[in-house]
Amino acid sequence: MVKQFLKFRIYLFLFFLVSLGIFLRFHNLPNLYIFGFDEEYQATYAMTLVKDIHPIWIGVSASFLDYYLGPYFTYFTSFWLWISSGDPLITSYVAGITGVATGVAVFFVGWKFFNLTTGIISSLLYMGLPLIVFYDQKYWNPMFVQLIVLAMFASLILIKKSPWWWLLFTGAVGAIFETDLAPLPLVIIGIWLFLKGKYFLNKKLVLSCIVVFLLFYWPLLVFDFNHNWSNLTVLGRYNRQVKASGARFDPMSKTSSVLDTMGRFWYLEPGKSNAQELNIFCNLQRTYPSSWLTGLSVVLLIYFLYISFKSRKKELHLLTSFILVSLLFYILYTGGSFEYYLHGFITLFTFVPAILISQVKGRSRGLFFLFIAVILILGLRTIINSSDRYSLGSKKVLIGKVMGIVKDESFAIDKMGTCHIYDGWRYLFKVYGRTPARSFTDQNFAWLYPEEVDNEPVTYNVIVSEYGVQADRDLTGYERIDEGGFSAYVKKIK
Repeated sequence: MVKQFLKFRIYLFLFFLVSLGIFLRFHNLPNLYIFGFDEEYQATYAMTLVKDIHPIWIGVSASFLDYYLGPYFTYFTSFWLWISSGDPLITSYVAGITGVATGVAVFFVGWKFFNLTTGIISSLLYMGLPLIVFYDQKYWNPMFVQLIVLAMFASLILIKKSPWWWLLFTGAVGAIFETDLAPLPLVIIGIWLFLKGKYFLNKKLVLSCIVVFLLFYWPLLVFDFNHNWSNLTVLGRYNRQVKASGARFDPMSKTSSVLDTMGRFWYLEPGKSNAQELNIFCNLQRTYPSSWLTGLSVVLLIYFLYISFKSRKKELHLLTSFILVSLLFYILYTGGSFEYYLHGFITLFTFVPAILISQVKGRSRGLFFLFIAVILILGLRTIINSSDRYSLGSKKVLIGKVMGIVKDESFAIDKMGTCHIYDGWRYLFKVYGRTPARSFTDQNFAWLYPEEVDNEPVTYNVIVSEYGVQADRDLTGYERIDEGGFSAYVKKIK
């Protein structure tokens, strides 16, 4: 009877958890969805499959490296865009559902490998904190990083019960090459445990792991075979690519970035645009964390590491290893200090306060629960009041107004400003208006649609920019249209 009552309460909590996750991620999503450069790249590439089904062997490039990810995410994206006739809004719901699934996975990992309190608190933090919710509303290849990290962590614990859980770990590693390379350093932990446990003596297991990995990686091998092994030799070109990109070894800047994210983990200010909060290249209007929230995260992490090193619990040791490896490689990495590179760490960090609170006894425990409740209520306020000023809703309305002037005439798109210049304009004009004859992003993506570029003189010129930007050219004769955080300048030139 007691077990049945416990199961009922767990099912009730799961219902609440999923409902909370869906509500927060889908609230005003048609207007809030962020569609920028990365989303345009992936959608444009995927639409080549919708237009003409053909085999592709690579996906998008990985960061500044001359390395290409596998094609599976592009195939995945093309399926959704085929259903929606190219409308990217459908992908925002796919991203939200992926985030909800990740939150449920956080609950089960916390519950099964630590305790029920850890599962409840960590999953509530994942489902309800604005920083995580906003990232879960973005449809791009890094959106699977959290699930991959959780799968890697869970599989390395479960190998104690059966060595065949290495297949899950291998599948997760293969998925890294199809989505995002951020979790790749965690493979070191798996290799160490594989060698330490002498699992390599099990020939059937080794062969099965190779087969599972190749299920993910084989398209890249086909690509490499036909391109002088370009992907596999990327490390030989690493130093040259670092210099060409301007990237540099800067552990102090990376450490500052980690501390910034650890403060933002708890709280984002209400009323700000989610697009500004997550903008990679221009986010001066984002939330800058208070020092006490950053300090709280640091204290919690240090104390967690302390009790972990003292404990004999292997699950704590493994979680510590995952956290430290994630942080160490981020700090040492010569690429940019981009917050989304910390996706895996952020997900793992949700377990830290949850584990610590689960070990507190007496009245003090109630105070910690109260703190979590207050943080979640503040997070709810931030998410509900998030501005759609720079997101999809404003772009659609602006495009509609521009097309009301351009009508059936030919037009070209240009950009102006410094922040929201690569915001997916060409793709969105094509979906919600008409295909422009030329666009400023043709230099990046025209190889995907060469037959759509028309170099003949156009009737209208359209300039898009963020609202209020200082003009860098003569706008005499242009009609200005404002919507949300954007402006469009339209001029008939013939």
